[in-house]
Amino acid sequence: MESKFFKVSALTAAMIGALSAAPVMAAADSAAGPEYVVAVNEFLDDSTLAGVAVVDTRSRTRTSGEPGGEDGDTWSRLNYSAYNLILDFTSGYHNGWLGADIGGYLSGDLYNDSLQNAKGEYLANEISTSNNLDWGAGEGNQVKITKAALKFKAGENVDGRFGFTQSNGNGVLGNVWSFVPGTYRGAELNANIGNFKATYFIADQFTAPWLLSKNDYAPALWSDTSWGIAHSLGLQGNATDALYLQFGIGQVTDIQYANGIDWGADKVTSYHDKTDTTGYKVYAKYNINENMSLAYDFYGVNDDVQYDGLGYTTGLSFNAKFGQFSWMTDLQYAKSDNDRDVNPRMIYTYGMTNGTYSLWWDALSDWNKSGEVSIYNRLSYDQGNGWNYYLGLGYGSGSKSAADGAMGDWDYESEYAVNGTVSYSVQNGALKGSTLRLHATMLERDEFAGAVSADETDLRFQVIIPYTF
Repeated sequence: MESKFFKVSALTAAMIGALSAAPVMAAADSAAGPEYVVAVNEFLDDSTLAGVAVVDTRSRTRTSGEPGGEDGDTWSRLNYSAYNLILDFTSGYHNGWLGADIGGYLSGDLYNDSLQNAKGEYLANEISTSNNLDWGAGEGNQVKITKAALKFKAGENVDGRFGFTQSNGNGVLGNVWSFVPGTYRGAELNANIGNFKATYFIADQFTAPWLLSKNDYAPALWSDTSWGIAHSLGLQGNATDALYLQFGIGQVTDIQYANGIDWGADKVTSYHDKTDTTGYKVYAKYNINENMSLAYDFYGVNDDVQYDGLGYTTGLSFNAKFGQFSWMTDLQYAKSDNDRDVNPRMIYTYGMTNGTYSLWWDALSDWNKSGEVSIYNRLSYDQGNGWNYYLGLGYGSGSKSAADGAMGDWDYESEYAVNGTVSYSVQNGALKGSTLRLHATMLERDEFAGAVSADETDLRFQVIIPYTF
């Protein structure tokens, strides 16, 4: 099951990643003595302490599955306003080689009128922490440490980190995002080789951003999945001034998916046999000139349980800029050996690690039915004074019906979506960089005969305020 709700916008990810601040220095008269002062100042030199305050207000409707309603009724599954207060500390290097990174966030719901289950828990909104993958938004402990890792470097060409951390995306292991990333328990090693960077990443645990423990997957039953080790090897860099390449291969061991579920008894009754999966990544981007580029992306997974072999998603992306206008056209195709919906990650279960596939259109659908060919076009305009706009249109068709053996969340022949965003970023003053963002999507699907309605709409308003210390 792919993202049921949303993935973070590129704007938000870029804003969080770009935050910086002046270093904080230890007091010269520290009771620990002058040697301590020198060591701490060295550790904090080139450090940053930065943060973001986010308020996300959203209403997402659906035309199927309304409790007590009929198929085709429009109702709001997600209707909330939630907040994140995010802090991120990145140290300098002690003795030029050892440092630490720490990050976390405080979350909660300002109001919540989303779907509730029989226990009175709200549907997870992926902004505030939840009791499990699906339910309990805004309940319990609302503070999560997303990063607590030691880092090191050896000269200018080798660096790494280990602890609770994130993948840098070079390879086949990526991060599940909301406004903060999910957390791996693992290690990463990077080496610069000429114009290329090689990365090895390994982990034995992951939690989605809105979960506090790896044990929070099992209570949702369908997501009761265990695994052993996830590891990835990646190589990326510029082959020429115009051509950028990325290659990746990886594996996850001992994955055990839930099989039979007794929803009335609230328990999993059987599990699939354990399996190992292998992931593959190929990406190439060619800059035609300074204003135009063409990219190709392939992400495939061998999973004998979910795909009876190979499932993959592949696509082309064309981007062009004409003054203040920008144009994007993406063409995508998904296919699996058993015609199950394709999820571009090495563990099929949603929220349990992620892949590094690049095409994503913020348009509600995952456009991932096996056999589906989809195209998305977007026109953007930067007004130059903080105002930005875009309008997008996506269309997909070609998937089989459930009657013909297709497997997935919905059963439709074709789909289209229209979406758009209006945003404003403050240009000057104490609130410089703060952004207001209004986004809307309408998704319509042409269901096969006898299938339930699968149309959706999404309206959300975001306030994003970066701050530094």
